[in-house]
Amino acid sequence: MKRLRVPAQYLPIFCRELYQLVRTGIPIAEGLSMLREDETDPDARSWLDNLCQSTEEGMPLAAALRESGAFPAYMTDMVGLAEETGRLEDVLLSLQRHYDRQLRMAADIRGAIAVPVTLFAVMVAVVVLLVTQVLPVFDRVFAQLGVRMGAVATGMMNAGAVLAKAGTGIAVVLVVIAAAALVVAMVPALREKFTGWFRRSFGGRGILGQMAVSRFASSMSMAVASGLSMEESVALSAKLCGGAREIDEKTEQCRKDIEEGGSPADALAKSGLFSGRDCRLLKLAEQTGSLPDTLEDLAQRQEEESLRRIDRTVGAIEPAIVVITSALAGVILLSVMLPLMGLLSTIG
Repeated sequence: MKRLRVPAQYLPIFCRELYQLVRTGIPIAEGLSMLREDETDPDARSWLDNLCQSTEEGMPLAAALRESGAFPAYMTDMVGLAEETGRLEDVLLSLQRHYDRQLRMAADIRGAIAVPVTLFAVMVAVVVLLVTQVLPVFDRVFAQLGVRMGAVATGMMNAGAVLAKAGTGIAVVLVVIAAAALVVAMVPALREKFTGWFRRSFGGRGILGQMAVSRFASSMSMAVASGLSMEESVALSAKLCGGAREIDEKTEQCRKDIEEGGSPADALAKSGLFSGRDCRLLKLAEQTGSLPDTLEDLAQRQEEESLRRIDRTVGAIEPAIVVITSALAGVILLSVMLPLMGLLSTIG
């Protein structure tokens, strides 16, 4: 039977539900049965049935989550660690905040990208319409009147003619690309391979790299607070934010330095994951015993800075698209209007 994955948007809700069950002292098996009875979505009921069956047989929560195959490995590992250390309530609350933050960041990124992509599509459509449909009409009218358009407009019109001739081929290529993207999006195995390739190639740079560091700091905070050693915390956190070559190299170097007996704060500073100011905070936190709280604070600040960088980038792209579109349209209109004005003045 095909195992269903829990949608990302439901993870923080489910973690919150589990947190409330644990906080109120309701046995997990009984609480999951309550959730199943109130659930109306058939897919959710499917994996809740599996969880109920496993926990009613005496299986620990982490093992039941892992057995269902519906939850991220990071969540199951953290719940397993929490059960061993007796910090299940704290970890579930941290997981809820963690997945809430991931969803909020993903939504902000999608919203930030949608506007410039839409503007760019409109710009391309306007320019293509002008050079393939509008300019040829003016060119025929001017030819009948014995006048030629400007060199810029003529060049654009010729480029538009080439584009129109290649329209069928371009449409076929676009359809093939769209179909391939749809297949990759719908087939989990292909989607995971593409995501892995993209993360390895680009996930450690710029904004994506900063977001990976944010996930690493958040994971480290939860792992350290749950009682894991620093070496184990780095190894576990690297699984979540890993995949990019640059990030993997830095986390692996950090783990090796700690394994060789180095100071955790020094190892994190040496890895290059954090700025000099953040490294000073980590060293101070290590001395005062507040490392988990400091890592969580760094995670939030890294996330906020990532979103600010996205906003700045989008804020620069949108005016650029508007200016380029306006300039192209203005050049085309001037190339058409100047000969027309010259013709009218001659007639006058």
